[in-house]
Amino acid sequence: MKKLAAIFLAVTVLSFPAWAEKDGWSALNQETKRHLINLINIDTSLPEPDELSAARYIYKELNKHGIDWDIFIPSHGRANLMARIKGSDPEQKPLLLISHLDTAPAAEGWSYPPFKATEDKGNIYGLGSTDAKNYTAAYLALFTWLKDQKITPKRDIIFLATSGEESGSETGLLWLGGAHWDKINPGYALNEGGGIIKNQDGTDIVFAEASTKMYMDIKVTAYGTGVHSSMPVNDNAVYLLSQALAKIAGYNPPAKLTPTARTFFKAIAPLQDEDGQTTIDFLLNGTPQNSQSAAEVMALDPFFRTQLKDTINPTVLSASKDTGSASGEASAILNVRLLPGSDPDEFFENLSALFTEQDGVTLEMLERPQTPFPTPMDGTDELFASISKTAEKLFPGAITVPGMSPASGDNEFLRKLGVITYGLGPDMDPLAENTAHAPDEFISEKDLFHQLQFIAGIVFDFAYGKDLLPLSAQTPKETAPAPQEAPAKNAKK
Repeated sequence: MKKLAAIFLAVTVLSFPAWAEKDGWSALNQETKRHLINLINIDTSLPEPDELSAARYIYKELNKHGIDWDIFIPSHGRANLMARIKGSDPEQKPLLLISHLDTAPAAEGWSYPPFKATEDKGNIYGLGSTDAKNYTAAYLALFTWLKDQKITPKRDIIFLATSGEESGSETGLLWLGGAHWDKINPGYALNEGGGIIKNQDGTDIVFAEASTKMYMDIKVTAYGTGVHSSMPVNDNAVYLLSQALAKIAGYNPPAKLTPTARTFFKAIAPLQDEDGQTTIDFLLNGTPQNSQSAAEVMALDPFFRTQLKDTINPTVLSASKDTGSASGEASAILNVRLLPGSDPDEFFENLSALFTEQDGVTLEMLERPQTPFPTPMDGTDELFASISKTAEKLFPGAITVPGMSPASGDNEFLRKLGVITYGLGPDMDPLAENTAHAPDEFISEKDLFHQLQFIAGIVFDFAYGKDLLPLSAQTPKETAPAPQEAPAKNAKK
């Protein structure tokens, strides 16, 4: 899959009010960019994210527009912030715009400062620029703009910036869901998780995240003889671990066709060549044996593999910390992503069955998914209809499909709370250009604007029933850089 070049439809709209000309896309774009730069300049990275300073930045901006807000502080330095625009019809369930304030730690190898936004060649570099301060910036700009227009939406619109998403949401959505959900209580939500993919024939695929995979960590440990490094032994624990990982690498779990995957592959089938269409037909309609064979062929594509199989990826390795000795133990953490409907205990047992007592290897489940897993969205609700309608305006001829994200996040918890939730995102290539959690994380200014426009178009349709601004193909002209706030005093340099 190539990076999507978004195609926008110029919409002719008559009789737009004066404020649409004065405070239109250009102003929204500049505000989004300003907020993103200022939020990047506040270090909210693990293990000690200064979320309170980020929340303080947001509520100061809300104060400028006369917007009331609530802050929920679970512990020192951690913060969740909520604001609401009231709608006219209490019977219509609120729409939640949610993003998280924290980021992963800065990986090694940055050539730009991770905690100071850098603009270079049409890109904005900095930690959180795609995960997920771009969402917070777009929501904040749109939320304050909507408030200024003094047009009452049909339903409440809620802006929620949360804590701790990168570390399990125990200070964020999990905590809010137990202690403060009565103050939030949305019916629908837009969050991170999706994106826009371009097929080889140029047709856009709007991938609205409707489900995630289940997160599980397994520790595999090999036991050998610990000796001085000058005395090699055959049962060196690192060698034994390497052999164990090779055995795990050869493990091929069976393919499973979830309802979400079935919908996804059915939707993209017309975009494939004849061979591809035949393979998908076997996958969807063939005998169990033919379907499994087709899945094995399709799983050669890394992204399709995430849609059809439980996956394993070794991440953290550990052994001796002293070059002068060979440790008697060596271990690896396996990050496992399970399809909805998979049994975590059964998967663990199947993996453990690869080894005998003579192998000198043990497996331990460090983190088990919470089951039962929430039911995926099926694309038959009002919010998905607005997503599809807006996508058709911005990406003429696009195929909008509910899909399953290979990753996991707060959407799982929202769905458990009964909230109809979809994940959106900018142009994406799941393999080639995903810089989240990586050195030199960046978002292009063009992609940031396209993301803003897509989110805004959905909110216009779903909460107001009309486009408050024309959806135009033209990126706003560059204006003088907006003033930037200084980073928080305790931000890392």
